[in-house]
Amino acid sequence: MLTRIGALALADFRERRRRPGYLVVLIGTLALGLLAAPVGDSRWEVFQVTDLHGRYTSGYVGTVTALGGAVWLSLAGFGIARGTVVRDEESGVGQLLAATPLSRIGYLAGKFGSNLLLFGSMLLALAGTALGVQLVKGDSDRVDVVRLLLPYVLITLPLLAAVAGCAVLFDTVRGLRGGLGAMVWFVVWLVLVLGAQAGGGPDLLGMRRITASIREVLAAGGRPVDGVEFGVGLTADNRVTGTFDWPGLGPGEAGGPAATGVLLVGAAVGIALVGALWFGRFDGARARAGRSAHPATAPDARAPAVEAETAPAGFALDPARLTPAREGRSGLAAVLGELRILEQGRRLWWWAGAGVLAVAAAGVAPDGPSHPVLAFAMLWPVPLWSRLGHRAGGGSVGELLGACPSPLRRGLAWLLAGILPALAVTAVPAVRLLGAGQSRAAAGALAGALLVPALALLFGSLTHGPRLFQTVYPLLWYGMVNHVAGLDFLGVSGERAPAPAAVAGVAAALAAAALALDAVRHATR
Repeated sequence: MLTRIGALALADFRERRRRPGYLVVLIGTLALGLLAAPVGDSRWEVFQVTDLHGRYTSGYVGTVTALGGAVWLSLAGFGIARGTVVRDEESGVGQLLAATPLSRIGYLAGKFGSNLLLFGSMLLALAGTALGVQLVKGDSDRVDVVRLLLPYVLITLPLLAAVAGCAVLFDTVRGLRGGLGAMVWFVVWLVLVLGAQAGGGPDLLGMRRITASIREVLAAGGRPVDGVEFGVGLTADNRVTGTFDWPGLGPGEAGGPAATGVLLVGAAVGIALVGALWFGRFDGARARAGRSAHPATAPDARAPAVEAETAPAGFALDPARLTPAREGRSGLAAVLGELRILEQGRRLWWWAGAGVLAVAAAGVAPDGPSHPVLAFAMLWPVPLWSRLGHRAGGGSVGELLGACPSPLRRGLAWLLAGILPALAVTAVPAVRLLGAGQSRAAAGALAGALLVPALALLFGSLTHGPRLFQTVYPLLWYGMVNHVAGLDFLGVSGERAPAPAAVAGVAAALAAAALALDAVRHATR
């Protein structure tokens, strides 16, 4: 049993590490390590200690990079960890595995192990980066491997084990497999990971033990500790006026974080395996029985039957999910058709939510350089934008569309269909901003409504899937609401944000790149 689980985990990891999303997150992880412990005079920090900065000992470098990796990979890593069960189902690998003696628990345990290998490989690269930074910086030539790696073992790895378990759980719940699941996890990440810094909450980042140890070092050096504040998050700060020498957490200080880590690992295993209670293990008979038990989801009896045994390979389509074709060649018909595809399965509740946001935006006056509802409204269309640039679950529809004479027209229809939901959630805040005389802020809102669908279209075209956009966009949004000037695509920070014309120009460049990529693929078929 254990041999089969290990083989499944290793094979799944080897397949996933070849995907573009893995490379993107790995590069982001290494870049974050360099930001957390910059070698030069960078103003960026991941671990803040009021106006102080630690000397680059093994313990300090290991801690700040481990904290940065925990924050980054618990969000970005979740995007590449989930989806493996869905891929097995769509590719037919799941049906092959269903014919083996591997149980449901064994299968989910293998996926959990694969996620752990995925995160472990990135943590090894990050730890190597931390060691290189210490040696290049030259603050301390003494390499203490235990203090360098202890934060990874006690803090980052247990937290990522919980993330790995949640990724498996989300894969077993159909409603959480798509863009909605990405948004649910983003909220969980904000509350549990970033909120872990607040007193009284679960100390998932080990901040209480770390900050207590640093306060002891500062007090021993004669520095006042009453006004010292700590934080984790990517910020730029010019207030650093001094340094402190902290050796890092030693084995004798590992009690609290170790206990939390053990609890997290135990919870991670339970979370990963609880899905076995309802996971069907790719049992087609069970799925058909479930559909017959719910007639509302069953195919229309009047629709022509499409038997899976007689359908061409890779082209088994469910007639109940097909959208009727509209006659005519107008561009508007093409855009509306693409919009119906994006809305499929969520039309009523999505537009109801957009209406609620519009009412809220109309009832709230602009506050400061932007509208308070605007940033949160730009999270609502994520499930729709995630479908741009690819045909998820569409069988061989992509091959059929490849025979169309105009990839440019098809790509433009795709782009405009993505812009319409963005305009739906930004129109009322933009009008309110115009009414308040804030024309730059209104223009920034509209420019952002152009940028995000273009980004989603490019990422979907590059990877043929939604994961890259679902991973990158929440990070971009988080940087925006934290007033990182270079990431403020909606102009919420006022004059510090990029000009709306510049944002619109970036949107045009992203859209052009996506359309060019589609045209090249069409020409080389």
